[in-house]
Amino acid sequence: MAAVDYKPGDIPLEEQDDRRLFCKYHYKGALLLFIPILLAPILIGTPVLICRFIYLTLCLYLIYILNLMARGAAAFIYMVFIPIAGIASSKEISVSYYTDLIFFVYSGIFMGIMMDSSKLSERLAYIVISLVGGSLKFLQIFLTIAAAIVSILVNPTISAAFWMKISQAVMVEYDTAGLIQLNSEEKPYEVGAKPYPTRPVIGIYLTCCYAASLAASLSPIVNPNGVISDGFGGSLKVLEIAMLMAGPALLGLVVMIFWLQVVFLGLLGGSVKRDLAEMAGAKAGFKQAASERKQALGPWGIYPILALSLILLMFVLVATRKPRIFTGWDSINHKAESGLSVAGIGMSILFFAIPANYIFCRYYVCRQPEKEGPANSLLSWKAVNNNTPWAEIFMLGAAFSFSYSSSVCGLNTYLADSMSSDTKGFNMKNFICGALLGTLWTTLSPATTVAKLALPTMVTAGNSFSLPFATALHNQFLLPVSSPANTIIAGWGNVRPFQFLLGGSILALFMFCTIAGFTILFRTTVL
Repeated sequence: MAAVDYKPGDIPLEEQDDRRLFCKYHYKGALLLFIPILLAPILIGTPVLICRFIYLTLCLYLIYILNLMARGAAAFIYMVFIPIAGIASSKEISVSYYTDLIFFVYSGIFMGIMMDSSKLSERLAYIVISLVGGSLKFLQIFLTIAAAIVSILVNPTISAAFWMKISQAVMVEYDTAGLIQLNSEEKPYEVGAKPYPTRPVIGIYLTCCYAASLAASLSPIVNPNGVISDGFGGSLKVLEIAMLMAGPALLGLVVMIFWLQVVFLGLLGGSVKRDLAEMAGAKAGFKQAASERKQALGPWGIYPILALSLILLMFVLVATRKPRIFTGWDSINHKAESGLSVAGIGMSILFFAIPANYIFCRYYVCRQPEKEGPANSLLSWKAVNNNTPWAEIFMLGAAFSFSYSSSVCGLNTYLADSMSSDTKGFNMKNFICGALLGTLWTTLSPATTVAKLALPTMVTAGNSFSLPFATALHNQFLLPVSSPANTIIAGWGNVRPFQFLLGGSILALFMFCTIAGFTILFRTTVL
């Protein structure tokens, strides 16, 4: 049966009929069996709960990175086996999956889907095309600057979601014009799954999340800097963190642009450069053709205008919730904190509630509209259900659970106690261990969550360990779950974990060295 005719439940697949293809198509099943067995000796170690947690974590992340099973299913490994291992109750582990931050991620996704539904992303994409033309390199530089600005002033998650939708619309235009090939010819492992993007498209998508994360590290008004300051009891100010991170972040943006162009955009040659060169002839007349398609959209109607207005309002509410340099609206109620989900989900409710045209006004005043028709809302649940990357969000929940479980099993305390030193002054060994551990922890879980749950424990080990641990939390480039921004790009763009490892490897190594270096230089200034 042809793959295009496949429906769930249809058997046999062609791969199952040819035994010679067993290793090619069924090695993942073999690895699913052997990885837990090969790692089993960890379970006989002590402390018992810590070893059990390490075993489960290694199994989960290897399955995730190697793409051995559906990510949405792998995400619930913690939920099943953490209670069985005696580390935490099922109620506690379930709550750890769904945090305030994950609902804020939902709001960013709802915003992006509304941009597509209203064709706002297309309209903004044409503005971007009028500035950068058909050049991928100019587009990458523009997205770096734009995503960085919104991230510094508003939030990296919202910035990545906003610019990702615009970049997707630009990529569609480039594909239509023959400037790039949007989807690769690689066959998805799951029959009927979303096609994988080509390397140039991956490079543009990664730019959105990497630029947002780098820019957020030097912002005094967005997390994780605020949470890091709280972890030190306020002795480390957000402005001091921003000053310390300014050099690494700005240098990191330059390295990011260069490395992504080398790996994904064919800067130094290779097959990608040859493919793009073959398509370069389509650039002639591209701007004019894009301008004509823009004109075909017609003037801005109430739908995209309302969508853009609400998005800008959302930006303002998120930015002014709890900025550390002035009093935000979260301080109005001192009895309970209003997290990012309050602003994000609150605006999302309006996305669903506000109609997308004027017809509803006449219905409300009991007058017959001139042209009858439905008064659909700005965002429909059908669009949300079809375009939300559920599997990636579930995996992000598992990453949140990693931070919680590492705390309750005693691993964070064990590591902090191991790094405690009776000697006063700077300890280089502890410094390097702190930087390495911070990088590892923020690779496996978002920085804001690590700062909330792990940093207060790490502070007890002394500044030589805790300060590099805290600054290393800005090194969020190696996995889709390393930050909510990465998760959104991976979900919408179908970018796999190994591609994040490829794109983020050199950047993560560079940031590790520069963050550690600047932390050593400024350690006596900030603490």
